[in-house]
Amino acid sequence: MPPVTLQAIVLRRRSLGEADKVLTLFTREMGKISAIAKGARKPTSKLAGATEICVQARFHLAPGKTFWIVTQASVERARARLHRLLVNAAAAIYACELMDRLLEENVPDEGLFNLLAHTLDALETSEHPTWTLCLLENAIMVDQGYAPVLDTCTRCDREIAGEPVAFLPQMGGVLCAPCARTVPGTVKLSRTAWDTWRAINLTTTHVDFPGEGASRELEHAVHLHLRYHLDKEMKSTPILWQLRQELMEG
Repeated sequence: MPPVTLQAIVLRRRSLGEADKVLTLFTREMGKISAIAKGARKPTSKLAGATEICVQARFHLAPGKTFWIVTQASVERARARLHRLLVNAAAAIYACELMDRLLEENVPDEGLFNLLAHTLDALETSEHPTWTLCLLENAIMVDQGYAPVLDTCTRCDREIAGEPVAFLPQMGGVLCAPCARTVPGTVKLSRTAWDTWRAINLTTTHVDFPGEGASRELEHAVHLHLRYHLDKEMKSTPILWQLRQELMEG
């Protein structure tokens, strides 16, 4: 196999030996692949900056026995501002971990690549990082066919209109008020949160931040729904929510 040049976002990196890194790269052209960056942990390495999580770079790769070998890399988006925003940085790490969990090896998906790149760019300046992350999670669910039913009760099929709304991932969407009273463990959604969720799923244009209360409801509901379908929690989730709570209390 000949050498290749690929645009990629670093999803994960781990140490190998005394100075190397094993990278999980989400490439635009080939999907998720693994590569070794030799000597990248040395302070003087030219590969150091391009091999950090969330960085987007153009990687020159040579085939190896098991992994690709990084021979050169040029940074396109360092996203250095994330390092000065703790919650935003935690949200970016979660986004990369989520995409790593979602993707299969060597399956290109330019739509998800663009979605992740856009989210990481937005997190550099977002004043509401967990809301930005919520939009990513919801977009992934729509892309993967996990979008919840929001207009009719998933138990009795009655149209939802002008009433308190409850949500349950196991039911695949919302419940009307009478059905919600008979089903334990539902998540309550305010009218604003419900309207905002419907608007997000019905349009490709920008949807305004709905306010702290509604955003918290949606962030919780969307995350529960995605976690239910992935059947696994991300390792970075507890840190992210702890930082968010400390920020709100501070």
